[in-house]
Amino acid sequence: MWYTQKIDPLLSVVNGKYISFVGGGGKTSLAEFLAGQALEKGKRVVITTTTKIRAKEPCIRLDRQKIPGGSGGDFIRVGKSVENEKLTGLDEDEIKAIAAHYDLVLIEADGAKGQPLKYPASYEPIIPSFSDRIVVVAGLDGLSGQVREKVFRWELLLKATGIVPDMRVTADIFVRLFGEDALMKGVDKAKCAVFLNKYDACHEREKVLPLARAVSEKAGDVPVVVGSVRHGIFCNTVRLG
Repeated sequence: MWYTQKIDPLLSVVNGKYISFVGGGGKTSLAEFLAGQALEKGKRVVITTTTKIRAKEPCIRLDRQKIPGGSGGDFIRVGKSVENEKLTGLDEDEIKAIAAHYDLVLIEADGAKGQPLKYPASYEPIIPSFSDRIVVVAGLDGLSGQVREKVFRWELLLKATGIVPDMRVTADIFVRLFGEDALMKGVDKAKCAVFLNKYDACHEREKVLPLARAVSEKAGDVPVVVGSVRHGIFCNTVRLG
């Protein structure tokens, strides 16, 4: 039997200094939420990327500015440069260099252009080798939508599985995306937690708990958290007995 238990995401999702986020849409919102929670506890926090993130203020460009010491008053975003209003990614050495100034480093290591689910290209994700925790994000609002509308790089999913773009994202397809060729690609299971976001926007909530169980099993018995960043709700899914 499985049940849910409300949790503090800083205690259950954040584990260590370097936290990498991969998968579907919601990574930025989750990282910013966790950054805000950590700031309230007096932590110095930075958000950076190995790919690209929106260049929202306050942000720092390594090609023009020095990294401040981190005041605890707000978190900043750090990238190498700005292209098309996005901060570009840092390499591992650059991330380690800025990390000396901060207690918590949140790293967006994947992109999905806001779509709730994705199938990765050959060069994705870009997870730093020193990540203490890898959070795989997927949006429950992807359930029941068309594959072409809800899965980023759906054409790669088609090539790998034969799943056609006009199909609906069933529970089976959702779980299939947690295969080692998809959302779990390059993820160290010992460091992994899955976050199923947007419970509030899910049209088939009765399917969520069995879905979380199936995702955990497909991903290699990793912990699965269900919730809504928008509403600040995070629930652990726990096996009883």
